[in-house]
Parts: sequence; structure tokens; C-alpha cells
Amino acid sequence: MGESLYGEPLLAQVYDLFNAWGEDNDFYLGLCSPAVGSALDLGCGTGLLAAKMAEQVEVTGLDPAPAMLDIARARPGGGQVEWRLADARDFELNRRFDLIYCAGHAFQSFLAETDRRAVFRQVRRHLARGGRFAFETRNPAARAWLRWENAAPRRAAHPRWGEVELSQRLLSERDGLVSYRSRYRFIDQGRTLEADARLRFCGLAALRAELESEGLSVLALHGDWQGGEWREDSEELILTLARAGDQPVLD
Repeated sequence: MGESLYGEPLLAQVYDLFNAWGEDNDFYLGLCSPAVGSALDLGCGTGLLAAKMAEQVEVTGLDPAPAMLDIARARPGGGQVEWRLADARDFELNRRFDLIYCAGHAFQSFLAETDRRAVFRQVRRHLARGGRFAFETRNPAARAWLRWENAAPRRAAHPRWGEVELSQRLLSERDGLVSYRSRYRFIDQGRTLEADARLRFCGLAALRAELESEGLSVLALHGDWQGGEWREDSEELILTLARAGDQPVLD
């Protein structure tokens, strides 16, 4: 899925230190109504959410980074998920799912309109009749990247690698394409790793046009993880969709 920080196995191993379970995970888990029998996690990463969701429904987790999937398979509950090494823009599972989701801002790794449209086409092909697709992206109007530059470094302890410090620095921003550098300092190991990445901040109007042109219609739009109404200054764009013309049956 575009550029990934986590092709490097060591960075994949410390991912969960700085991306623990949060209210975003609760939101997606809450989409598992009794009518949902199967779910597809696009960009499942280390499998934290997919493994938890597999306690309720049949789950397939898809990710392009082997190092992340290695962690997903080994985590508690990982044996209950079907893990697939694949890119969300180009995959074939020969089945449809009641729920498809793309969490953890993974959607922002799709940098170009052609990338996003490819994902939407794949979603429509794999979404069951009456099923739902959900994802989130940061609202460009909130300009979250401006806060990254001055944010204090975060520290956490890894059971194997000891104390790890993460800091991030903005490299550039132009027309919603943000480049940044992540610096991981393994304090106990005396080692530092840096990785550059890019994210796309896509506005609501463009997203709606792309989604609708690929046969998906918006069912709900929220601005926070508590289901609050979306406003122009909301931090998040959280969308729930269905195939155009479908009558959702999973509420």
C-alpha cells in the first residue's frame, strides 16, 4: 500500500508500542452487528483489530508488508484469522464480505486518485449485497501535519528491545501530499533507525466524487469516534458506505 515504514522487521516489531488499542478500534469493532458473518481488514498491519474481531466473525486480514503479517500470525488469536499478503489495489479473494474496513489511517497511504479508485473498485467487487465498507482519513482542513513538527517524542518499553523513543518531523506539504520522517531511537540498544513516508490528505468533496464514480454510496459520515456529526473543522473523516443501489441489511 504505497510506501511503508514497516518493511523493516524491527520497526514492525515496535509498531504496537505506539499504536495501541484505541477508540478507533472500538468504532470498527462496533460495526459487527449480528448480521455480519464475515469481515475483510484492508491494511491489517500487525493484526490487533483483526484478531479481536475474529472473536465475533470470520475475518480475513490483508496487508502488503510480510514483517507485519509475521507479527499478526503470532499474536494471540492470530490463528483464527486468514492472513493474506496482498495490496488492496489489486487482489482477488473469490468471495464477498459483509463488512470491509480500512483502519489506522492506512487509507492515506494511497497517494494518487488512481490508487484510491483501484481500492474502491476492489471493495465493490468483494462487498456482499447489503454489506458495508468503512474507513477513515484525516480531514485536511484540520492540518494535523503542523502539529507533528513540535510534538514531544514518545517513549515506550518493548519486552525484547527495551526503551524505544519515537519522534516525527515534517519534511514537506503540498496540495495535501505530506512527507514526514520517523526516527526510532532504541535507547538500550544504542541504535537509531529513520524512515521517510508520505500520506495523502484527501478532502470530502473529492472522496465523495471518487466513491460515487466507483459505485459506492455514503451511508454515514462522522467527525469523531463517538459518532459525532462531521464538521468542516473535524479532525477525522469517518465514512460508512454501501454498494450503490443496495439496501443495507446489517444494522
